[in-house]
Amino acid sequence: MKKVAVIITVAVFMYSIYYDLKIGTLPIDQAATASSEMNGSTAPAQIHTMPYEEKKAKSGDTVISIAESIYHGSLPVPIDQLIKDFQELNNGVKPNEIQTNKEYKFPVYSRQDD
Repeated sequence: MKKVAVIITVAVFMYSIYYDLKIGTLPIDQAATASSEMNGSTAPAQIHTMPYEEKKAKSGDTVISIAESIYHGSLPVPIDQLIKDFQELNNGVKPNEIQTNKEYKFPVYSRQDD
């Protein structure tokens, strides 16, 4: 019985090494990030090239209300674009995860009528 247990243990161990080397255990997006970091890619440094303004979130504020206060009215871009740019500037923080008394970066867009 001990021989069978040892053979099964060795087989599982070897399969796990094979799986890890050939397929990997990281999710696809983490694997791509790890690969680009190993290759010395400068893509993450290019994320923060858009102009932004830092604002502190107060109680009851939302990403849209803060952005509207920056523009003193309506937004010059669609809400989907604002959310995407907000997440890029704040390292993936989702708009519904903002916290009171923390500073966040809000994208600044040029208006077409300026």
